[in-house]
Formats: sequence, C-alpha cells, structure tokens
Amino acid sequence: MGKKNRVTMYDVAQAANVTPQTVSRAFRNTPDISDETRDKILKIAAELNYVMNNTASSLRGGNSRLIVVVYDNLKNVYFSIMVDYLQNCLREKGYSILMLSVHHALFDRSTYEFAVSHNAAGVVSFLEPEAETEECVAKFKIPVLIVGRRSPIKTMDYIRSDDSEGGRLAAERLAMRGVKKFAFLTIDMHVTCAYDRCKGFSEEVVRRGYAAPMVVDAYARPLEESLIKLFANADTAPEGIFCFNDMIAFELLYHIERLGLPKVYIVGFDCVQQEVLIPGRLTSLSTDKFALASRAAEMIVSAIESKRCGGEGETLGVYLVEGETA
Repeated sequence: MGKKNRVTMYDVAQAANVTPQTVSRAFRNTPDISDETRDKILKIAAELNYVMNNTASSLRGGNSRLIVVVYDNLKNVYFSIMVDYLQNCLREKGYSILMLSVHHALFDRSTYEFAVSHNAAGVVSFLEPEAETEECVAKFKIPVLIVGRRSPIKTMDYIRSDDSEGGRLAAERLAMRGVKKFAFLTIDMHVTCAYDRCKGFSEEVVRRGYAAPMVVDAYARPLEESLIKLFANADTAPEGIFCFNDMIAFELLYHIERLGLPKVYIVGFDCVQQEVLIPGRLTSLSTDKFALASRAAEMIVSAIESKRCGGEGETLGVYLVEGETA
C-alpha cells in the first residue's frame, strides 16, 4: 500500500468550495471572513484530518516561532533540566524549540547555518561561539543567545552564572573542611566558564596561603588513568577536589570507590540534584536554574521581536548547596 499524501490547504479549499486564501484567513481567524464560513472550513479541515504546516506558513509570512537550542552532551543531566525549563518558558511566549545536539564543543558556522536552513527565528546556544559565526549573524540577522558562557562576540547576547565566584566558594568550602592540597578537575580550559571557575578557585586557594591547585583535564585521557596518576604520590595527592560540573564529580566518586583511592572532599557545580533526586547528596554550587532559563527566554524573544543582534550580557549569582561530600 502506498504512503497516503498529507492533506493540504488546497484540499481543504477544494472541499469547502473556497479559495486557499480564504482557508488561510479562517485558520488565522482574521476579521474579514464570516463566522459561518470560518466554521464550515474548520469543520471540513477536521474531517479531512488536516494539520497546518507551520514551517511553510512561517516561510510565507516571515513570522517563524521556532528557536533552535544547541548543546553538546546528551549525557549531561544539566542540559536536560535547562532545556525543559527553557522550553516551558518559551512555550508561554508562543515559541517552540528544536533541540540540536552537536559533537563539538563550540557553536560554529555550520550550526548557525542549520538554524538558518530551518527558518529559525533565533538560536539559544549552551556552547560558546567561534569567531567566524559573527560574520554569519551579520549576514542573516538571526539573533543568538549564549547561555552559561561569556561571549566575546558583540553581535550575540549572553547570560551566565558567576563562575569566578563559584570557584571562590568551592575553595572556601574545602578550606573550611581542613583541606590544604587542592585540585580542579575540568574540561578544556579554553571554554570560558572552565577558565573562570579555575581562576576564582585558584585565586582563593592562593589567597589563603596554600599552593596553587593542580589542574587536571578530565577528558584528555581516560579519567581513571588521570586519577591513578594524581593519587600516586601521597605527599602531593589532593585532599579536596573541585569539579567543573556535577557529572564529572559523580564519575570521580565512582572511580574513587572502584579503584580504592583515598577519599577526598568533593565540590561539584550545577547541583542537578535539586531537580533530579539522585541518592547520595553532592556538595555543589548552583544558580537558580529556572530563573536563568526564564531570563534567557525573555532575552532571546526580546532580540527576535526587536530585530536586535547582540549588545546584552547578564551574570547571575551562585550559592553553595549543602551535601555529604564536602
């Protein structure tokens, strides 16, 4: 049996004995059509199982309500939480989202062009942008909001946590626990939030009179190899570790138990356990994630509706969430 063709606006128009333009006005509920005609068209459309093609409609009218949301790690629970909050906030404003998971750590030209090709009204990226995307924004004028990162590109707005303060609070907490040897378990330090967290952490450790923390890239090699090397010398092994995010902290806890490594104090970042009830409470830094998503939705919609690209940046405060690990 062949595939059944999708019912079009033209099919509805033919069945109702009206023009496609009249059908369009009925669906848009414009005042220049009678209630009787509108009801007739809507009834016939329902009988034919007609579903409006929103993409085609937005292409004709230039009024896309689609926002592409970009992130890079489906395994990171933080993105699931934030995208859920963001989707709800945008839905209230009449927008829908298209989630795009990429396999690279930067928001690049090809990703922006994907949004353009899908007639997106705007882009929300959890990845910081490559410099070459500035040229794309200038050309296509589709606004971009960077979430969780500083953006050096002036044509893109951003909203982020105070990562330097988060690093400082992590050092303060570990020092309160009596830690004298510190480490920072991170992602690529070229990522601005990783750099800022490390900077705040290191400065506070040194200010308290301790040696600068060891900095270990969690993904440069298998993490268990890095940890075995980190703890190989008892004289230099860390007593407290600040992790770039909670997912790295959870992985750290797993390997410490599996490898029989010395127990250390651990502080994470993002506090995903506020939304996901994972047993064993991790001490972690957090920003009000719903407030962050709500403000992000306001910023991208404002940029879309004012046809503005760039010029705004906001930083939200962070706070420590008590747990069992530090």
